[in-house]
Amino acid sequence: MKFRHEWKHEIAVRDCLILQARLDAVARRDTHGDNGRYEIRSLYFDDPRDTALREKINGVNRREKFRFRYYNGDASYICLEKKSKMDGLCAKASAGINP
Repeated sequence: MKFRHEWKHEIAVRDCLILQARLDAVARRDTHGDNGRYEIRSLYFDDPRDTALREKINGVNRREKFRFRYYNGDASYICLEKKSKMDGLCAKASAGINP
């Protein structure tokens, strides 16, 4: 599993439009989306002691969480994903399952 930084922040609408134009010049849009957008549905799992939730709240440095995820309302292909956090870095392992 390869760990990476995962930074999320809000940007102004004007900056978003500028960034979209610049990226359109050098990259292809995601073919799974509709006009660059798609709907995601996730179901997260935890144990009876809410360990994943408590570790997140308490800022535990190394933690994992599991989820099922599907896109655009199409449950014919569902992914089981494991997200890991370690030393401020993130990694994700994913496997497709057939319902």
